[in-house]
Amino acid sequence: MKGKYPTEYLINPNVNKPIEEIWNDIDSYSGEYFEDEKYLHEKIDFFIPLPPLKYKGKITKGIFFSQALEYVLKLYPRLKEIFFCGAYTMWSSYSWCDKADFYLSCYENKPREEWHKNKYQNKKDIIFVPLQDADFTNEYYMAPTFYEPKKIDVLTVSSLLPVKNLQLLAVASIIYERKYKKKLRTTAIVGNKTLFKKGDGGFYTANMEKGYKEEFEKLISIIKSRTENFNIIPWVDYKDLPKYYSSAKCCVLASLIEGKNRSINEAMSCNTPIIVFKQHNQWARGEHPIFFGNSGELVDEFNPEALADTIYKVIHNQSKYSPRENYLRHNGRKNFINTLVHHIPYYTENIPEYSENNLYGNLWVDLAMQENYQIGFHDFLYGKNSAILHVRGLKAIDELVKFFYSRFGIK
Repeated sequence: MKGKYPTEYLINPNVNKPIEEIWNDIDSYSGEYFEDEKYLHEKIDFFIPLPPLKYKGKITKGIFFSQALEYVLKLYPRLKEIFFCGAYTMWSSYSWCDKADFYLSCYENKPREEWHKNKYQNKKDIIFVPLQDADFTNEYYMAPTFYEPKKIDVLTVSSLLPVKNLQLLAVASIIYERKYKKKLRTTAIVGNKTLFKKGDGGFYTANMEKGYKEEFEKLISIIKSRTENFNIIPWVDYKDLPKYYSSAKCCVLASLIEGKNRSINEAMSCNTPIIVFKQHNQWARGEHPIFFGNSGELVDEFNPEALADTIYKVIHNQSKYSPRENYLRHNGRKNFINTLVHHIPYYTENIPEYSENNLYGNLWVDLAMQENYQIGFHDFLYGKNSAILHVRGLKAIDELVKFFYSRFGIK
């Protein structure tokens, strides 16, 4: 992760600059992992939503994407012979990698894409796909938990970073209780394994990094003795998250700018309405919506009282929202792969009997998957053989690349 982090955008929705300068500021920071950042190498992801296929005399390239594509291609340059290679950054910037075949660009924003390609002529042939790794959420794994009681009013799945604006949410919870004379049961999962909750309700923070500890202490100074109503949970395993989403009346994202947030995807998939500031990622998104349909509410103004009012509206009108229905219509892995191949002309031209937005239902693809990997495309896409769908860390990536090289005759 490199560059100049644009801190001025974290709590200011009205930056007074030409849009081109704002885009430049966003792109000046990358959430990618680089060769010299060795401490991140075991976190490098390698996603393969479509592997290379060979069936009845026809060979098609696969697709993979990584947040360390430049380094991965340096290690394995011949991957391009059997894969279309995608880059993404865990931020709303565009990737810095100029060797990618495509970028996962988070949102469709044609003016921004054209500006970027005009500025970087060496990137003019790179395809921009309005997705990010957060969109690869498994909608059948991350699904409503059966008969889970709604014991949480507000859930946020976040981190102890300034970008997440957890302190603003804490202030909003206080305003809510004063204004509406009701308790607000808020749960904040902060994703920190070095923070420990003690038996008396306090916290052990000695092992925390300085920056995280400072943010935590600021949060605690706001909620003070209200830890019963504002419940901070240091860490939850991924397999347990559906239970939390399903037991919440709403899921709040308080950030103004970041990458494409995973938690709101997961919440909608669990049929939990979401609340997001309408200015969220506004400069990167352009006209692209944050969510579709009646999946939740946008907060009109960036302040804690407006957030409190929107929380009240959502938790007292639960039947108004259909987040999972909208999510299945527009998102999830089936829609992810359809969107991805739709934007890459190679597949529309080379997949036998290809029909738009229906790679998932293509018979040739399913037969080729069974022939090559002994698994149907549906089972593959939804993780029945995760060893060839998604691996993490250089050792696992090396083993997987060697598997594909061997399978397709690359030394």
